[in-house]
Amino acid sequence: MYANRYLDEGPSYENYQLSEDENEDVVRAIEFSLQESKAEEMNTGDTEFPQIDEVEELAQALEESTLSSTDLSTSTGGRELKWWKLFKESNPFVHASRSTSFWRTSRKQCNILVCDVCEEEICSDWLRCTYWGQTYCKKHTSDGTSECCSCSRLKIGDLQYITLNDGRKLCPDCHYTAVTDPGDCKPLLDEVHRFFKGMNMKVRYYIPVLLVDQKEMMKKDQKTSLGLTIYEKSKLDAVTYVSRSIQKGEKVKVMKEVEHLVEGRKVKAMLLLYGFPKLALGATLAHEMMHAWMRIQGYRGLNLNIAEGICEVMAHKWLDWQTFTGDENIEGTSEKAQFLRNLKELLKDGIEKNHSEAYGHGFREAKWAVERYGLRCTLENISRTGRLPD
Repeated sequence: MYANRYLDEGPSYENYQLSEDENEDVVRAIEFSLQESKAEEMNTGDTEFPQIDEVEELAQALEESTLSSTDLSTSTGGRELKWWKLFKESNPFVHASRSTSFWRTSRKQCNILVCDVCEEEICSDWLRCTYWGQTYCKKHTSDGTSECCSCSRLKIGDLQYITLNDGRKLCPDCHYTAVTDPGDCKPLLDEVHRFFKGMNMKVRYYIPVLLVDQKEMMKKDQKTSLGLTIYEKSKLDAVTYVSRSIQKGEKVKVMKEVEHLVEGRKVKAMLLLYGFPKLALGATLAHEMMHAWMRIQGYRGLNLNIAEGICEVMAHKWLDWQTFTGDENIEGTSEKAQFLRNLKELLKDGIEKNHSEAYGHGFREAKWAVERYGLRCTLENISRTGRLPD
């Protein structure tokens, strides 16, 4: 399982052509709103800025007309940029550091392409994170701007991103349900066990589940993955795992211990990359638990596409299961609950649109078989023939 980011690269947005009557209506709306702000260019101390209702009316007019930035500059003589700058500086209720700021939203409604990170008009290469709606200059991918390792959103304004011990960054929303030590992992493990029990696939075999940081995971897997199942034939006999985490300000420090793995077990352990939200790590745990279940049941020599594909189906099913069992129990504000619902859809979308051969193509083939023949029949066919049912 990986945290996916969907980016669209420029060119610029489309300009819409207006009829003559529509153009006149928009110009009148803008000029009416600008009348009260003419005096501010001479003396900002005596300025009376438009009230929020007037601003909303203007933004609504612009949105409905989908006026291009070229049309706006022609209609107002280039004054609109000065007006929005003065409006932002003089209205304390506008939080310019947040991507939801009214100022930034209004600029976008004017079809002025604005970077969500630096708040400057974009004049060169740009990227768009289509799922979260972030648009930003391409330079921010390499200029040190913090990026959440889970949801891939870039840091905006004064938001505080959490730094994990291995250098990864977490946004406040993902950090809200992040699994950072074994105490957080135990309830998640119980939940995944209940999910498998509900599928009539209860795992009675004891399997150690260990949280590790990125450095330890790459030692074992040679790539950045969220989970790894260690089988009996593995020469790995010990794992350095995270036993406890402590947050100090914006940084998370961890304490580590060494776990010696027991020889002769079909599944020695499952490793999970610590610090990801419960939803992401739960889907990863469901994926790895399916690997373990098949090994315990005697599945051997499976094609990589089939093995990874059916495990991704279980991760996808776990996310679906969370959709109607978890939302009512989410604690916190409705804003946080909505973020978690959005994150579920992002993770499901990431599985469905994965481009890799094993995890992507394998998942889609396995999902088709499960939807047509059912999970139990599909698994029986894999056990008997090593292939998906035709």
